[in-house]
Amino acid sequence: MNGTIVAINRNLGALVVETQSHQCVVLEAPGPMPFAIGEIIEGAWDQPGEIILQNPATGAHVYARVQQTNITRSQAVGSTTVF
Repeated sequence: MNGTIVAINRNLGALVVETQSHQCVVLEAPGPMPFAIGEIIEGAWDQPGEIILQNPATGAHVYARVQQTNITRSQAVGSTTVF
C-alpha cells in the first residue's frame, strides 16, 4: 500500500501516513527515521506486528509497528503527541 507522510514526531519515533482512501495510519518506528513529511512510502500497514516501510524513490526503509489504522488526520496527528 502507498501513502503520504503527513506528520512525524522524531522524539517519540512516530509517524502518520495518509492512505489513498484519505484515512490515516499511526506507526511507531524507533531509531533513525530517514523520511520527511510529504514523502510517499510503501508498507503493509493492514498487517499486525512489525512491518517494513520503504520509500520507493530513495530506497530508504525502516522497521515499524502499526499502532492505529483507519482514523482521521486530526486523530492521528493528535495521538503522536502523547504516544
